[in-house]
This record gives sequence, structure tokens and C-alpha cells, in this order.
Amino acid sequence: MSSSRSRGWLPPPNARAVVAICWATAAVVLVVAAATARVVSSGEREIALSTAALEAGDAHAAAEHARRAAGWYAPGAPHVRVAYQRLLALGTAAEGLGDRDTALYAFRGVRTAAIETRWLVTPHEDDRDKADRAIARLSAEAPRAPALRTEPPAAIEREQLEALARDEAPRTGWVVALVAGALTWAAGAIAVARRAVGATGIVSLRRALPGLLTAGIGMALWLLAIWQA
Repeated sequence: MSSSRSRGWLPPPNARAVVAICWATAAVVLVVAAATARVVSSGEREIALSTAALEAGDAHAAAEHARRAAGWYAPGAPHVRVAYQRLLALGTAAEGLGDRDTALYAFRGVRTAAIETRWLVTPHEDDRDKADRAIARLSAEAPRAPALRTEPPAAIEREQLEALARDEAPRTGWVVALVAGALTWAAGAIAVARRAVGATGIVSLRRALPGLLTAGIGMALWLLAIWQA
């Protein structure tokens, strides 16, 4: 009987790598699915609380819970669309009733949610634009100090809108670089773990060198992106 049979059958190295990749992929899918379920369930709960507050006649609380629902962002999740629509509707209704504070709170909720959930794109950018215009309009209509009463409301509204339009978020290119650096770093580390140790159990620097270089480049890119973003 051969020595390989005495040790029991072992799959070839390539097959073991495929199995490991499959398990890793399954684990990633499971984590993403659990995170998505958490986001959707939390968002739906906040929408339910917003509806209850609306039925009780508490517009401010309804806007607060809708704002939280919008913050539980997942692409295509129904509660996100409902949250933005409700915030805009609450802001418009409060403005019509002369309740400036509630209107501003609702419109600012739209703006904040859109900015906080921005990544490579800005979710609901058109809704944020509507909210920014409403905020600028309400700010121009607010009571002013005597020294500022000579400035036309249209000029104040324009200045407010320009201030709101300033983009102080991280630049998209560097956000992409940040993600790419992290992935490159991880790929290099995995390559080192797989190739550094030979069949004899001895660590080979020559075999590990490509992975170390890849990980180093990824780390450098990641640090540069953090600094620049």
C-alpha cells in the first residue's frame, strides 16, 4: 500500500483552493444578506413609527422617524423611497401652514440623508436638490436683523443655495482608490499566506515576495486615499 493511501486521500492543491474560495464566497454572501436584512427591517420599523406619529398629529416626530428610515439605506429598498417622499411632503405641508421650524427640519432631513448615504453616487440627488431649494427659500424668508433688511430676499436665497451646493464630501476618485487599495492589500496578504510556505513547511521569501509587493502597494494606495479623500 502506498504512503498516500496510508495517510488517506487528499484532494489536489487546486481543488482545495477552489473549495476554500467557495466557502469564502458563501460566507461573504451570508454576511451581506444578514446586513441587508438588518437595514431593511430597521428602515421599515422607522417608517411604521413615522406613520404612527403622523396619525397622532405629531409632524416633527413623523419627520424624525422618516429621516432615520432614509438613513437605513439599501439600493432599491422600498422604505427609502417612502422616507424621502414623506419628508418632502411633510416639509411642503409645514411650509404651507407657516410652520417654518418643522418645514426646515423635514427638508434638512432629506439633505442630511442624501449626504450621509452617498458613496460612488448620491442616492436621491433630485430630492436633495428640491430640499436645498426649499431650505434656501425658507432661509430667505426668515426674519432678519435690521442691518440685513436692505438685502433682497432673492439675493439671500441665491447665496443660501450656493452655500448648500458646495460639495465638501470626499472626492469620488479617491473613494474608489480607497476601496481599490484595501482590496489590493487583502489580495497581497492572501497571496503571501498561500504561497510563502512550501510543501516542506519552509517559508520562502522568494515565493512570498510578489504577495508582499502587492500588499505594500495596496497599503500605500489606501493610506494615500485616506489622506487625500
